[in-house]
Amino acid sequence: MIPIFLISDEKYAKYAAVTIQSVISGTREKLAFYVLDGGISEDTAKKMFQMVEKSKNSIEFIKIDIKLFEKFPNLAHFSLNSYFRYLIADLKPEIKKALYIDADMLICGDVAEIYKTDMKGRGIAAVPYIQEELRLASFLKHKKNLGLQKDHLYFNSGLMLMDCEYWRKNNISKLLFDKTAELCGKLQMPDQDVLNVVFENNYAILPKQFNLVMDLSIEYIHLDKLLKNNSGCFVLHYTGGKELRPWMKKDVPCAQNFWDIAKDTPFYFDLKDELLLNEMAEINRKQNYIKEFLLFISNKLSFNLSLSLALCSSSIYLIILIPILKIKVKNNITRYYFLGFIPFLKTEDN
Repeated sequence: MIPIFLISDEKYAKYAAVTIQSVISGTREKLAFYVLDGGISEDTAKKMFQMVEKSKNSIEFIKIDIKLFEKFPNLAHFSLNSYFRYLIADLKPEIKKALYIDADMLICGDVAEIYKTDMKGRGIAAVPYIQEELRLASFLKHKKNLGLQKDHLYFNSGLMLMDCEYWRKNNISKLLFDKTAELCGKLQMPDQDVLNVVFENNYAILPKQFNLVMDLSIEYIHLDKLLKNNSGCFVLHYTGGKELRPWMKKDVPCAQNFWDIAKDTPFYFDLKDELLLNEMAEINRKQNYIKEFLLFISNKLSFNLSLSLALCSSSIYLIILIPILKIKVKNNITRYYFLGFIPFLKTEDN
């Protein structure tokens, strides 16, 4: 039996259900799911339980006291719930080895391929973060800030194979708590930073295909070609803000992979409704940007635009098709370009 841990609250439970169903769909061995529960409703938990029970596998919801982490940094889009993974080895002392996966992942293939990896006596196995490979200068600065050595390959903690006996023997849970308190003011990706400090140059490296961080992978590693040619297991990690999340935007890479699995969960229609609402909100937001820009022009330049305008997508065009304004929204950052190519304003949505 393969023990698999996830973290979820009510908001993320629908996505966690898709993650769980993706594991079930591709794996032949028996599975035991453990959901570290940050506030899942009774009705939602019941639906998830019935979904897993139907596949002849098991699921257990473990309530976690959020007060254990209330003094820890709660930065940007990172929730305090992410610290729950510190507790995994101690929550189930009978488990020798476990797999942790984020609730925004899709496991394509047999998860046993990951679980059976030789960890070579290390406490965890993980995939080096492709972001470091692509943004080396900023990551060197980040690692220096954390006190990490230059040669440490910073890993993404969204998927970790864990030697739970190693964790208990070396009191890793307490060490993680202590290091979080010590590094409190230096953390940018809270629990992930701390895990990298604790397992500095001391983890088993998993192949890149086991954690394909979508916002970077689609651009730099020929993802479509990799998926087409790969007959083994691979993991899609839907990071990168709303532009790379299938439940927030329809036309994102590998969205169909997500919806093919989602239809087999009890939350399919809820997810479809959420997609529709998110796309409507995005249309309204773009319209508001255009109104704000026209007001900006009127207030700053103090003259009326008498040009004939034609609206096309998120751009305003002169009748001769030269754009007055082009708006690009990515990762919650909006950039404005005058005449389509001259940047003049950048805003960040909180």
